[in-house]
Amino acid sequence: MNYQEEKKYIGHRDQLIRVKRIRMQEGKAGGVELLDVQNRSGMHFDVNISRGMDIPYLDFCGENVGFISPCGVVAPEYFDDQGLGFLKSFTAGFLTTCGLKLAGAPCEYEGQSYGLHGNISHTPAEDVSCRVEEGETPCVAIRGTVRDAVIFGEKLRLDREIRCFYKERKFTLHDKVTNDGYKKARHMILYHCNIGYPVLSPDSEVYIPALETKARNAHSEEGIADCRKTEPADPFYEEMCYYHTLKPDDRNHGTVAVYNPKLELGIAIEVDLGTLDHLVQWKMMGAGDYVMGLEPGNSTIDGIEDAVANGSMKYLEPGESVDYHLTFHILKGREEFENIKEK
Repeated sequence: MNYQEEKKYIGHRDQLIRVKRIRMQEGKAGGVELLDVQNRSGMHFDVNISRGMDIPYLDFCGENVGFISPCGVVAPEYFDDQGLGFLKSFTAGFLTTCGLKLAGAPCEYEGQSYGLHGNISHTPAEDVSCRVEEGETPCVAIRGTVRDAVIFGEKLRLDREIRCFYKERKFTLHDKVTNDGYKKARHMILYHCNIGYPVLSPDSEVYIPALETKARNAHSEEGIADCRKTEPADPFYEEMCYYHTLKPDDRNHGTVAVYNPKLELGIAIEVDLGTLDHLVQWKMMGAGDYVMGLEPGNSTIDGIEDAVANGSMKYLEPGESVDYHLTFHILKGREEFENIKEK
């Protein structure tokens, strides 16, 4: 057994939800602390306190939704922030947060080197709490703070709140990023949401309602006509990435989804496009690395200089904050998937 239960919360007097605090014990996962969440709908996920309040595991009634990389869960002390060193401890999981000063390709800018996807996902959270909130829609609210700050440099802070409702097959994520420094700061963020087997399979349907789709590079351009198509696992597959501009609904939200008709199960990701105005699709049909990333973000991901040049780079003035809202829905049955498309 690779974990030890430390503390147990009972979320509601009727015990419709359970949250446990556990500590992993073996290998490179040793010392990692998780909040393990299970509600009455059959939905289960974990919040990684040691790694930026990210979500490594998500399943529904025992069926896996996310993608755990061959690295598995890795403690933050193994992080290599140089170049592509991020990949050596990239759990992927259902959600890895990338940022807050860089999201995307490693680069050099103004004499400083930045590693792949930034530091926030390898930073332990502080002021973590888990509280019951009663009302019309009772839920458990999990909150924590993660800092991406350095002396003589940018000082950014992420305050995260995850809400899990008692009987619903959904949870919400609300992030507030604040510039705690005294100078204007660049800010990039990417929600690296990863769908894996068995929800993702050659039978799965991928829904991305886009106003415009662009391939990230020449190799991806070769597969752009089939970018929403899933294929059998191929050990020689080379990843492809696409930028999508999502169609907004009447609330300026966009929704993407993956649905497996054989399982009658899927996942939908609803995004507030007011602040998350980019969507990256990461398509990797590799054997052992079989994953579809549907990744809302606030910029392109080809380095700081590229984002500045194309106008997608975001900035925060001293003391300024920006809010991000995502909702994750477990889809059960064809009708729910079709309803997502009709919206």
